[in-house]
Amino acid sequence: MGFLAASASVCYFQVLGLVNLEEKLPEIQRQLAAEGFRSIEQSAEELATGWVQLDDYENSGFENTQLFRRDQHLCFTFRQDRRRLPAALLKRQVIQLSDKFLAENPTLNRVPKGAIEQIRDTARSLLLARTLPTPSCYDIIWDTDRQLLRLCSLSQKVIDSFQGLFHQTFPDLRLQLLHPMARAEQILPEALQEPLQQANQAQTDSILEQIESNRWLGTEFLQWLLYRTLNSDSSYQISCTGPLLEKQPFNAFLDNRLVLVGGGQEGIQKVVVGGPQDHYSEVRAALARGKQIEEATLHLRLDEEDGWKLTLKGERFQFGGFRTPMVRPEKDPADDPHAEAEAAFYTKLGAVEEGEQMFDSLLNCFLELRLSKDWQAECAVINNWLAE
Repeated sequence: MGFLAASASVCYFQVLGLVNLEEKLPEIQRQLAAEGFRSIEQSAEELATGWVQLDDYENSGFENTQLFRRDQHLCFTFRQDRRRLPAALLKRQVIQLSDKFLAENPTLNRVPKGAIEQIRDTARSLLLARTLPTPSCYDIIWDTDRQLLRLCSLSQKVIDSFQGLFHQTFPDLRLQLLHPMARAEQILPEALQEPLQQANQAQTDSILEQIESNRWLGTEFLQWLLYRTLNSDSSYQISCTGPLLEKQPFNAFLDNRLVLVGGGQEGIQKVVVGGPQDHYSEVRAALARGKQIEEATLHLRLDEEDGWKLTLKGERFQFGGFRTPMVRPEKDPADDPHAEAEAAFYTKLGAVEEGEQMFDSLLNCFLELRLSKDWQAECAVINNWLAE
């Protein structure tokens, strides 16, 4: 789903290297146009990737900056068209071509190894030429003031393809996944930066090591939040920057779905708990046995009407199915379509930023406790609760 949909999954990146948008904008415009999407419908190519406009997935022209710039945000879409061949269809085509080859070479009882490879390539080419490519589009919202880039996909294959095209398009820039430790560094005050680095279990700045070595950040955060969901009024206050006012109250709680993982005699085991729960007895028993919460459905609310919902991926702090309240601008036939599209974008962006601000404030509340001397006492209380 796209950014403007009711819900969209979001993967977060930091962009390193862009100094001044006004100076760089003409160059960015040329770079996007150079790597604009090119259709493969009239060819037999298997894959095509490129950039298209956020509001028109068929348009890969970036001749006007108004088409992809909204204030400090650069907005465009990663499009990927792929032809997919069913294995059974390819096998049948290979058999037909092999039979034809043997008919033309009656002295042979079977197709030689070298010829069969050529037959497979021919079969693929024949089928690809008769198969329409399937398009997939993933919106990108790049906040150049914060150097924060949102990609609307959590598929690792899509993320890898996007990163490859981004680095090809913008060779002077670097993309860095906004992993949990990096997010924590951004939101914590200066006084807690040193305790955070002491808690950092990674030995290098490698992104993969930062993620793998600091899984505790996601699992402990989700376990604490489950405890708070069942043993408090789930009330918090805004403590991070954003569109909402400082100290504005909100509610946050887990509900509906949890995914737990843990080691066993047969390897890593995964347990999915779904549906309404009274006391989460099964989940608490699993946590007491050493399993950890890997992902969970998180609800954020300002009041009874305004609610946000997302599936938090604890390993990387990615947002799956990020649903926001959506106030759609009233449409008038006399209105400019471009102005309507902009109004819808800013309305959605505001709702997304409010949800992100509540999440960051919630994470900040946890980290202030986690990095304090009171954490051991909190752990004892949580462990006693799990053992009840």
